[in-house]
Amino acid sequence: MNWKDFESNVRETLEIEDNVIIDKNELLEDSEYWSSMHALLIMALAESEYNISITGEELRNSKTLQDLYNLFESKLS
Repeated sequence: MNWKDFESNVRETLEIEDNVIIDKNELLEDSEYWSSMHALLIMALAESEYNISITGEELRNSKTLQDLYNLFESKLS
């Protein structure tokens, strides 16, 4: 997995338009594109696209998109 593919999948999952700049270090809780529903969508993305399971606790501990990417990477290794 690479960042570009991950970002593309997240954009599609969270319905973020291509012209929106994603700061991978922005706190998810500060993003207009993040809510509890989006967290569930990310968990579904992990299962469907990457065949990995992430827990609610792991998701809560991921504060930024970079943290999410790192979490997915660690599960894939």
